Amino acid sequence: MRKNWIILVNFLLIAGILAFVIVYTSSQSSAAFRERIGDFQNVTVAMEKVTENYLEGEQNICDVWARYIITEDMTMEEAVSFVRSSHVMQDAAAHILYMDDGTIQGLSTRPRAGTEADYAVSYAGLGLLEGLEKTEVGERINITRAYTNPLNGTQSIAFYNWITLYDGEMGGPREGILLRVVPISGMERKWIFPQEEYQDAEFSVLDADEGYIIQSSAFSGHDFFTYYREYNETDEAGLEKLRRSLAAGTGSFTMFNSQGQECLLVHTPILSTEGWQLVSYLPMAELRRSTVDWLLIVAISVGLLLLFGLDLAYLLHFNQQLQQTAREAETANRAKTDFLSTMSHDIRTPMNAIIGLTAIAEKNVNDPTAVGENLRKISLAGNHLLTLINDILDISKVESGKLTLSPVTFSLVETVENLVNFSQPMVKEKNLDFSFRVHGLEKEYLYADQLRLNQIYINLLSNALKYTEPGGSVSVDLAEEASETPGAVRLICTVADTGIGMSPEYMEKMYQPFSRQTDSRVNTIQGTGLGLTITKQMVSLMGGDIQCSSRQGEGTTFRVELNIPAAEKQPESLRLEGVSVLIVDDDEVLRETAADTLRSMGAEPDTAPGGAEALEMILRRRDGGREYGAVVVDWKMPGMDGVETVRSIRESVGRELPILLISAYDWSDIEEAARAAGADGFIGKPLFRSTFYDRLSSLLGMQTAALEPEEDDGDVRGMRVLVAEDNDINWEIISTLLEMHGVAAERAENGRLCVDRLRASEKGSFDLVFMDIQMPVMNGLDATRAIRALEGCWASAVPIVAMTADAFSENVAECMAAGMNGHIAKPIDVKLVMKELRRVRENAEKK
Repeated sequence: MRKNWIILVNFLLIAGILAFVIVYTSSQSSAAFRERIGDFQNVTVAMEKVTENYLEGEQNICDVWARYIITEDMTMEEAVSFVRSSHVMQDAAAHILYMDDGTIQGLSTRPRAGTEADYAVSYAGLGLLEGLEKTEVGERINITRAYTNPLNGTQSIAFYNWITLYDGEMGGPREGILLRVVPISGMERKWIFPQEEYQDAEFSVLDADEGYIIQSSAFSGHDFFTYYREYNETDEAGLEKLRRSLAAGTGSFTMFNSQGQECLLVHTPILSTEGWQLVSYLPMAELRRSTVDWLLIVAISVGLLLLFGLDLAYLLHFNQQLQQTAREAETANRAKTDFLSTMSHDIRTPMNAIIGLTAIAEKNVNDPTAVGENLRKISLAGNHLLTLINDILDISKVESGKLTLSPVTFSLVETVENLVNFSQPMVKEKNLDFSFRVHGLEKEYLYADQLRLNQIYINLLSNALKYTEPGGSVSVDLAEEASETPGAVRLICTVADTGIGMSPEYMEKMYQPFSRQTDSRVNTIQGTGLGLTITKQMVSLMGGDIQCSSRQGEGTTFRVELNIPAAEKQPESLRLEGVSVLIVDDDEVLRETAADTLRSMGAEPDTAPGGAEALEMILRRRDGGREYGAVVVDWKMPGMDGVETVRSIRESVGRELPILLISAYDWSDIEEAARAAGADGFIGKPLFRSTFYDRLSSLLGMQTAALEPEEDDGDVRGMRVLVAEDNDINWEIISTLLEMHGVAAERAENGRLCVDRLRASEKGSFDLVFMDIQMPVMNGLDATRAIRALEGCWASAVPIVAMTADAFSENVAECMAAGMNGHIAKPIDVKLVMKELRRVRENAEKK
């Protein structure tokens, strides 16, 4: 309590002092800012006086020339000669033109640019002199707008007077005009702001039409209002208001320049002209230059903080060690909890499948087909379990993005069947409405990392099943589209549920490790909080995209898009030419996709939305003298379900018509009733082309050609390997797997025996050594180093591949450093073993 009071008092004291300093300095800065605005306006008004004096001086020179020319009755040549002799400014010139014949031509006091004797000048077509008011000499300042000097191309303005010239050829006076032409660049040098005070100040001179007489570098375009409208939000009413403000007299306003900076623009009329404005421009940032003594503020702040720190140090000194100990204990406990929760759910899911399928296989031990199918499913679940273990135990690889892919050729049908089998226990337990649809799947064999792909889909489907309450629905849609990547397909998987959904706050962090939705219902569901993290990493690693939409209480939809190369091998051409098939399903999408699949194989499909309609179509077709070749009926339909439909068809047309029952649910639940009703077989959803063909062709007595060809192992048969393995069961597994592919294997029970065996063997006795790491007498790392150190022995270069349960990335690096050529993690994946054997054989052939 005392500590809290001391901290509070110190904090309030510091806050009060700093607040006073900030308020005071802000007030001073505001006053200084207003003062600088007033100073800048005064400077602009003073510049107007400079401008007016300059204009009057230039006009006086023009007036003197005009009076003398008129008084002396000069010809144009004489007038030009007179003006030329009285020039003072090197960059100024005079043009004298005839105005009474419409040609607007005459002579210049300076030659055309690039010539020495061409003094002729013409203003025809410029439109500059049209409508100029005729005034008496000296009556006022006469100035043209800015224009391009026809003799040298420079931007200029002209002071003018109407004059009378004597024409000797015509024998009388003629009307003309005298122009004192001044380059704008020369005029700009007359205006210089006090640079030591206003470093970024610029000015412009606008004529009565808002065009630029003098244009600063800050402005662009042909006129000021075009520039203003481009960089400032305004409308016609706003522009009109601005025009009135400029015409009213001296004033200022703020605007934004082309760089988005707020600027102060001060305007004042040039009194000796008609409608001209002097406009000065300065970024507001320069006017807001701070005058605060920050050194003083920093010194005060540092002093206060030191005082505060000393007080805190006094209090924290006595409990620092206690807090550190508490933090370490909390961190250790949290790490343990995270690890245990990580191991909890994701491992239980495939383990449940393995245990359950093993029990089913034991009950059907006399049925080779059922046992084989269960063993295949156990293998799939085991591979998934291995992937989970690798990811959970090496989560650092996920977080650092160091996961790698191992692409293989695999069947997409097998992947989907694995998903359906995986979902069945929870679908049954929670009585969920489950559907699995496929669309346009032309390529059934793909080339990618099957385990990672399974992991993505299983994680999404697992979450949908877990977080959907009993009686809800879960749907999976798998579609194939054309890919922009040559040789690949675009696989789109959408998993949707009607579960508890996610809050917007959780969706912002849902891909973070160990994060879960905060909900009383979620707390009762086991899970690691790693599923979405790993899924996101997998999708990114495979170059895909994952999207999610969710609303609390309404459900969640995940959509994963992946570009996956198609495998070279694909099912042979599947044809059911002329076979008429009736598809009965209340799901319109499934009816249409199934019908499209059958049409692509040459069949003639019809569809019915329910059992009653199907029976009516069968009877009507039979009355017409035609029969369906087969009927495919969905199990779950409203009103008359699949079993009842089958029974009604059998009662009406007999047993000659082949009938298949389709369902996304476990066939064992309905097999007895379906067989009793007269069903001839079963097809699991989704309906793949190959499985559809297999079932129908088998039922109709046709040849099946959709089976996956056996993998050829002829390239590795005859190879000899030495296996260093101390565990009898592991040796039995690897030796049996190798013998199945025609590879001869011999055993060394530890690293020492492995080294001795190689040393005593003739050259070429073994093509490869599989080396366990953890072995008695001599471990695998030391054995590898000893083999590489065999001088003059062929075995020093024999390929060695680690075959070990040490699967961390640092273990792999340690094996490579010892001299090994590869690494296979236990439990053994025979595909990886074959891959290493083929790599050794290919390298040997190259040599």
